[in-house]
Amino acid sequence: MILTPPSSSSLKATTPVDKNNQHSDNKNKNQTTSKNHRIIRWFDKSEFISNHYNTLKMRNLKLMTNLKVKIEEAAGSKCLDINFDNGMIYCATDRRLVEFDSSAEGKVIGQLDLCEVETVKKEAVFVAIKHLAEEQSLCAATNTGDLILWNNVTYDVECVGSVESGITAMSWSPDQEIFILTTGVDTLIIMTREFDPIIEVTLHPDQSGEAEFVQVGWGKKETQFHGSVGKQAAHVKPEDVKPAHDWDDRIPRITWKADGDFFAISSIHPSTGARKMCVWSRDGSHYSTSENVDGIEQALSWRPNGSLIATSQRRPNQHDIAFFEKNGLRHGEFTLPFSVNQVKVKEVIWNTSVLAVWCEDLCTDTEKNSYIQLWTTGNYHWYMKQCLKFEGEENNVGGVIWDPENDNTLHVICKNGGYYQYMFAWTTHHSNRNVVNDQAIVSVIDGATLLMTPMRDMVVPPPMSAYEIHLPAPIYQITYSHQCNDFLVVLSDNKIAHYSFNNNIDKTKDDVKLSAAGGNGFKQCCSVPTCVGIYSVHGLSDVDIYPLCLTHFTWISDDIIVFTSVKSAGSNHSVLHKGQIKDDKISVINSVSTESRIIVTAYDIKHKCMAVQLMDGLVLKYDPDEETLLPWECSNGVDVQFPAPCSQMALCEIDNELVVLGLTSRYRFYVNNMEVASNCTSFTIHDEFLLLTTLSHTCRCISLHTKVKDLPSLSDGKSHPFDESIRRVERGSQIVVVVPNDTKLILQMPRGNLETIHPRALVLTAVRKHLDQLQYMEAFKLMRKHRINMNLLYDHNPQIFLDNVKSFLQQIAVVNHINLFLTDLLEEDVTMTMYTAAYEKNKIGIIDGASVKDSNKVDKICDTVREALKSMDENKYLLSIVTTYVRKTKPELELALQLVKRLRDCQNESPEISAEDTLKYLLFLVDVNELYDVALGTYDFDLVMMVAEKSQKDPKEYVPFLNELRKMEVNYQRYTIDKHLKRYKKALENIIKCGAERFEECLTLINSQTLHRYALQLYSPSSKEYKEIASCYGDILAGKRQHEEAAIVYVKGENWESALTSYIACHQWQQVFCMTSSLKYSSEKEIEIAKRVADDLKTRGRQSEAAIVLEQYAKDYEEAIVVLIQGCQWNEALRMMHKYNRMDFIETDLKSSLLESYDGHITNLEQMKEKFDKYKSRLSVVRMEKEKARLEMIETGGTTQDRDLFSDTSSITVESQQSSKYSSDTSSSVYSKMSGRSVKNRRKAEHKKWKLREGSEYEDFALIAELAKIIKYVDNSREEICSLIRSLMMFHYDNQAEILQKQFDAFLVIIDKSIPEIWLDENTDTSINPVFGPNLTSNTVALAMQQGKTITSQDTQEKLDPVIKTAPVLRKDTKWKFYVLES
Repeated sequence: MILTPPSSSSLKATTPVDKNNQHSDNKNKNQTTSKNHRIIRWFDKSEFISNHYNTLKMRNLKLMTNLKVKIEEAAGSKCLDINFDNGMIYCATDRRLVEFDSSAEGKVIGQLDLCEVETVKKEAVFVAIKHLAEEQSLCAATNTGDLILWNNVTYDVECVGSVESGITAMSWSPDQEIFILTTGVDTLIIMTREFDPIIEVTLHPDQSGEAEFVQVGWGKKETQFHGSVGKQAAHVKPEDVKPAHDWDDRIPRITWKADGDFFAISSIHPSTGARKMCVWSRDGSHYSTSENVDGIEQALSWRPNGSLIATSQRRPNQHDIAFFEKNGLRHGEFTLPFSVNQVKVKEVIWNTSVLAVWCEDLCTDTEKNSYIQLWTTGNYHWYMKQCLKFEGEENNVGGVIWDPENDNTLHVICKNGGYYQYMFAWTTHHSNRNVVNDQAIVSVIDGATLLMTPMRDMVVPPPMSAYEIHLPAPIYQITYSHQCNDFLVVLSDNKIAHYSFNNNIDKTKDDVKLSAAGGNGFKQCCSVPTCVGIYSVHGLSDVDIYPLCLTHFTWISDDIIVFTSVKSAGSNHSVLHKGQIKDDKISVINSVSTESRIIVTAYDIKHKCMAVQLMDGLVLKYDPDEETLLPWECSNGVDVQFPAPCSQMALCEIDNELVVLGLTSRYRFYVNNMEVASNCTSFTIHDEFLLLTTLSHTCRCISLHTKVKDLPSLSDGKSHPFDESIRRVERGSQIVVVVPNDTKLILQMPRGNLETIHPRALVLTAVRKHLDQLQYMEAFKLMRKHRINMNLLYDHNPQIFLDNVKSFLQQIAVVNHINLFLTDLLEEDVTMTMYTAAYEKNKIGIIDGASVKDSNKVDKICDTVREALKSMDENKYLLSIVTTYVRKTKPELELALQLVKRLRDCQNESPEISAEDTLKYLLFLVDVNELYDVALGTYDFDLVMMVAEKSQKDPKEYVPFLNELRKMEVNYQRYTIDKHLKRYKKALENIIKCGAERFEECLTLINSQTLHRYALQLYSPSSKEYKEIASCYGDILAGKRQHEEAAIVYVKGENWESALTSYIACHQWQQVFCMTSSLKYSSEKEIEIAKRVADDLKTRGRQSEAAIVLEQYAKDYEEAIVVLIQGCQWNEALRMMHKYNRMDFIETDLKSSLLESYDGHITNLEQMKEKFDKYKSRLSVVRMEKEKARLEMIETGGTTQDRDLFSDTSSITVESQQSSKYSSDTSSSVYSKMSGRSVKNRRKAEHKKWKLREGSEYEDFALIAELAKIIKYVDNSREEICSLIRSLMMFHYDNQAEILQKQFDAFLVIIDKSIPEIWLDENTDTSINPVFGPNLTSNTVALAMQQGKTITSQDTQEKLDPVIKTAPVLRKDTKWKFYVLES
C-alpha cells in the first residue's frame, strides 16, 4: 500500500449560501465536541434503559411525524451520514458531496464537486463518507484511493492521503479514534484519526483466528446421533458453497461492535467466489472466521449490544435474515415476506432495538421498488412493525441511516434527491377504556398479520395470541372506536380495513384465524371480529403521496375519522383532516392547518375534544364538531406546553378537570405543564386511578380525585407501611393494559411473559363500590380472593352494615363464609389503620398513640349477627351462633356450652347438626383446657365429662377429682371448684354460704387473695366477722405505710387504738383528737399526745397548725406564740400576744425575728438576682453559638434534616458533647427502668438530664428551667414579703421596709422584662408528632407518615416540654406594695 502525503495546497468548495448567514450559525452551534461525547452516546445509561423498557413485545412502532424534502443537488445519492451535533445531513453521489438542513426547508448549505479537487483523478467516485464531529469535517473516500477532508465551517478541502490500489470501503470506529480501509488488492488498513497507518493485513487470512474451536475428538460427526436418517448421515459430504449472486456488488462491508473493540468484514473470498465474514480486533488481530454458509449476501450490521451480527441469506425456498455470533457461528434467522427471487437485500441497519432491512426488487419486467422494513424481536420471534414501500425506479432508495441522537428517527435518501425523515415511537394499541363492555383488546402488529388478545377474557403471552387477522398489505396503525370494540386497521398503502364485533355481519370471510383461543380442538373463549370493508381515502389532492404520508388516525364516532398529514414538500406544517366514512370510502370534509408538525394526538369521548401536540410540545385543542383548533388552556388560563415533546399522550379527568398527560422517551411524566415524575416508564388510566410504573420497579396508583397541584408529591414513591397505592413489581415491568371496571392490570416483563396483578388500590375501590351498593356477596368474594381484611365489611360504614346485617347474611348464606367473617373480627377500625390511605380518615387523629376505636365493636357485631341468625334459621346457622359467643371480647363460652348441652338434651328432635359435632367445632375455636375449665365452672358434671372425653386428658386425672367433688356439700363443692378455677370472688361467696364453721377457711382465702374489700361488702357491718376482716385489712394497709386508709378501715371495724396510731402516723391531727375523745383519754394523756403531735407538725413546717394544737389541746400558749414567731406568722403571733396579754414577747422575740427575717430576705434576693443574671447571659451565648452552627451547616449544603438535628445540639466540642451524651443516656436508662412512677416523677426524671454544666447537650434547656424556678419562687414570695414589710413598719423599721420593698420590686421588674427574651415566641407545630419510645405504636407511625410528618427524635421533643415551651405567668394582680414607702 502506498499512502501519499497530504497536498500542501487546499481548495475551497463552492457554497450556495454565505457561511455567515443564519444557516451557518445554526450549523456551527454546539460544534465543540469532546472525544468522550461519542463514547457516551454509544454507552449512555439512559439509552440502555430506554432500549430495555421500550422493546416490550406487545408494543408497536407508531409514526409520530414524517417529512419529505426534495433536494435536487442530492439526486443520485448513494451514501448518507448525519452530524448529530446540529442535525445537518450529508450525502454523496458519484462525484458530489452535499450538505443540507434536515428541517422542513431542506436548504442546501454547501456542496463539493470532485471536479474542483485537482489532486483527485477524473474517474474517481465516492465510495464512503463519515462526519467527524471533533474535526468539524466530512471524511470521504474515493475508489481511486483518495481520502478527502471537507471542513464544514470554512468549506476548505484537503486531500489527506491516497491508497495506490484504490479504496473499496471505509468505516470509522464508534469513538472515531481509528478507521478501517479496504483496498483494491483485498487488504485492510487500520489508520489513526491523524491518518497514520497502524497495520495492513489481508482480508482473507489462512487461519480461523483466535476463536478457533478446539477439537477433542468425542464431538466428531461420526460419533454423533443422527436420528431417523441413520448412520449414513455421518458420511454425507457437506454441500459446496456457491459463488455470490450476479447482482452482488462485490464490495466489502465493514461493521463495528458498539464499544469499538471488534469489527467485522464481509468480503468475496477469492477461492470460492462466495462471501465470508471475518471478525477482527481493534488492533488488527484476526479473531474469527464465519462457518461456510451458502447464499450469504452483501448486507452486514453488528447489533449495538454486541450480541449478534446480521446479514442476509438466500436459500432455495426462502429469503432469510441470518445472524452470526462474534465467534463466527450461526445463531438464528427469520424469513422475509418475499418470494425467493423477488428482492435483493441492499443493507441491514441496526439502532438499539430495531433492525431496518433495505430491499430492492430484482424483477426487470416491471419498475423496481424499494422497501424498508423495520423488525424487532421478542421471545425468539421477529415482528415486522413497519414497512415503507418506495414505488418506481426513480424513487429507489440510495441511503438509509438511523439518527444517532434520536434513537427511533430514520433518515432515507432516494436516487431522485428525495429526502425522507420518519420519527417513530413505541406504543401499545388497545381498545378504549370508556367503551361499554370493553374487552381490553391488545393488538400487536406483525407485518400483514394482526395479533389480537382480549385481556378481559384471557391473557395470552406473545408471540401467541387469542386470534390472528390476516390482511392484504403490511399494517401501519390500529385505531379503536370510542363507542364500541370495533377497530380500523390502517395499511401501508393508505387503505383502511374496518372490523366489527357486530353479530349481524356476514362471517363467511376467513381472514380471522384462531390460534391460542380456539381451533384444533380448543374451545373458543372469545368473540372474534368480522371485516366490514376496506376503505380508501379521497379528497387529498393537496397532499404528497409517499410511504406513510398519513398519520395519527383517530376514530371518534361511527362515521367520523380524524387523521393528519404534512403539507407539500418543504413545509413544516401539518394538516388535520376530518373524514367521513360513507359508501366504502373515507371522504375528507374539512382540513385545518397547524403552525408546526403534529407528533401525537389524543381524544376524549366524554368532552368530545382532541388534544394535538406539536413538535415543540405545545398542545392544541381540536373540536371536531366546531372544526376549531385553539391552544389548550389549563384551569388557570395558561397554555399547555410540555417542557419536552412527549411520545405518549392521553386525556383524563383529575379533580374534575380535563388534563393532558404526557410521557417522554426519557421517562418524564407531565400533567399539563407540570412535571409529575422523572422516572415513569409507562402509564395508563383506570376508572378512578392513574397508574404508573417507574424505574424504581414500582407500580403507583394515583387517585383521579387528587388535586392536580398535589400530584408531584404523590408520585415520588414515598409511602407509609399501610399505603396501598404503591406496589413492587418485577424489574423492567411495563403496563400493557388495565381492564376497565375490573381489578386486573396486565404487565409485561422484559423477557416477554405477561403477568396479571391486582393492585390493592384497585381492589379496595372495587370493594367499596360493592359495599356502597350493598352487594355483600361480590365484595366478600373479592376480599376473600385478594385477602382483604374482613373487618372492612363493617368498618366501611358501620351503621349501614348493622342496618342491613340480615341482607348481608342472606347473600353470604354459607356457614363457613359467615364464620370466616366472624373469626377475622378485630377491635380496630381498619379504615384508619390498615387501609387508611384508601379511606383518608387520618384527619380524625390519634389518642395516646392509638387510633380511635369503635367501642365494643366486636361485641356489637357478634350480638347483632347472632340475633339475625336466630331469626333466620337457628338450626342451620348453629355453628355461626356458637362462633358469635366465642368471638366476643370476653368469650361467652358458658353460653356456648349451654347450647351444646341443649342439643344433647334434644337428640330426638333431629337437629341439623349434632351436639357432638358442635362440640368438636367449639374445641377447634377454643383451647380444650380452657373449655374444660369453663364446663367445670358450670357445676354440670355431665357437661364436664362430655368435654373431657373430647380432649386428650387422661381419665385418671379428672375422674377421681370429679368423684371427690360429688361427695361434697353443694356450697362447699362450688367453693372448691371456684378455688380450683381461681375464681376467688365466687369461691368467697360460696364459702360464706357454708356458715360460721367455715369462717377460718374463709378468712384464710380473704388474706391470701386480698379480698378484704369484697368480703366487707358481703358481711353486715355489725357482725363479728365484719370487724375481724376490717382489722386484718387495716393491718395490711398499715404494713404498706398507707396509714390514712388503714385508719379509716380501723374506724369501720371500731378498732380505735389502731386508728389513733395510724392517724398520728399520717399527721391527721384533727382525727387524732377525735380518736382520743372516742377512747375517753384523760387530760394529761391528751396533753402528752398534743405535744408530740405539735412537735411533729413543727418539723414539717406547719407552724400555724402546731400553734393551734399547743393552744387548744396542750394549753401552752407561750410555746404557741414562739412557734408562730418562728414560722413568720407575725399577725397571728400579735393576736395571741394581745389575747393572753403577753406583750413582753415583742421585745424578747418578735423584733429580733423581724430583723433576722429581713436580713435573710435581702441576702436571698441578692443571691437569686446574681444567679438570674448569670443564667440569662449564658443562655444568650448558647443560643448565638447554635445559630452560628446552623448557618454554617446551611452554607456547607447540609440537608434540612441535618440542620434540624444540629440545631438540637450545643455548640461545644465533640468531646464534651460525647461526655454529656453518655452521662445523660445513663440517667435516662436508669429512669426508664423504674416502674410505678407518677407523671410528675417521670417529668422530674426527664429534667435531671438537663445539666447546667457548660457544654452539656441540653444546657439551654437547663438554663431555662433554672430561670423558671427563680421566677416562680420570687413571684410566690409576694404575700410573705408583704407581711414582713407590714410588720417592719408597725415597729418603726421603716428604712428596712423601704429597702426590702425597693429591691423586691426592682427584681420583679427585671423578671417581667426578661421573660420575652428567655421564652422566644416560636411557632411550634402542635399537631401530632410522635416520638420513638415505649409509647410509639404502629398506628402512630402509619398515621404520621400518611400526614407527611417525620417521626422525630427525643431531642426535638425536649422543646415541647411545658417548662421550655411556656413562660411562667406573673401574678401582677396580687397587691403587696405599700405606697407610703414610695419615694
